[in-house]
Amino acid sequence: MPSKARSLFELTRLHLFPVGCDFMFWAFGWTFLSAAYRLALPFSEVARTILFYALLGTLVHSSACVINDILDRDLDRKVERSKDRPIASGAVTTTEASVLLAVLVAVLFYMFSTCGPKAFTLGVVAFPSCIATYPLMKRWMNWPSLYLGFAASWAVPGTWITTIGHYNWGIVLNIAIASCCWNCIYDTIYACQDKKDDEKAGVKSMAVHLGKAIRPVLSLLDAIFLVCLLWAGYLNDQHLPFYVMSAIAPFLLCLWHIWSFDQNDPQDCWKNFTAGRHGGAMVCAGLIVDHYFKIASLAG
Repeated sequence: MPSKARSLFELTRLHLFPVGCDFMFWAFGWTFLSAAYRLALPFSEVARTILFYALLGTLVHSSACVINDILDRDLDRKVERSKDRPIASGAVTTTEASVLLAVLVAVLFYMFSTCGPKAFTLGVVAFPSCIATYPLMKRWMNWPSLYLGFAASWAVPGTWITTIGHYNWGIVLNIAIASCCWNCIYDTIYACQDKKDDEKAGVKSMAVHLGKAIRPVLSLLDAIFLVCLLWAGYLNDQHLPFYVMSAIAPFLLCLWHIWSFDQNDPQDCWKNFTAGRHGGAMVCAGLIVDHYFKIASLAG
């Protein structure tokens, strides 16, 4: 691959796929699978739609990474891990990155437009107001990871309304809060990689702000994740596979990551951040298994 094309490819973070893209997908995936269970949709339709949301989550993540690198190019040069990113290193100009961003956003908004007017409106509002502003939060607040969780969770109401056609706010809000907590936890673990450089550069992060309180605070967020998923499952009339596989198992796995990772070892932080995908996948797996038994019972 030519060096310029390779640099543009790295700008989207697709060379690390599925890392990052998976975390942006969970809000879409968890919500759609919950809605699909409620409607008892056939598995062929579930499979097609999940692929659609996987692509949508990937585009959202890639677009957000380009915006992040454009806005953070000066800060990235001060951080060891990010100083070689395409824009920070000069391999890609801001103009080239902006053209790439325009293409990604055009495709993204086209995909939003296929989800119906309500979902499209949510996407058009959420992307610039939440996803695009996240990189600025590390300059203004000590809780940027929580803001990222909130931004990613905007996918929940749009996905639900696209699938169901009307809002069930109890389910929607609980899934959104669970998604927010999940993303916040793992983004904070991710941010621990750069604690020393962030302190020198004046970058705000939960990893820096929480200090020794990081494990208790992340554990509290994990508990909120569990309670919200359990309540969403109750409201959605889920059964045992959901409660065991989608709620309790990922809660315990996340708790293990929180209390076992070495926040002063960047490699261990990265390893535990990427391991978070297993818990996210468990939520999907429990929903799929529960869906299977529901379809089987209806067929019988």
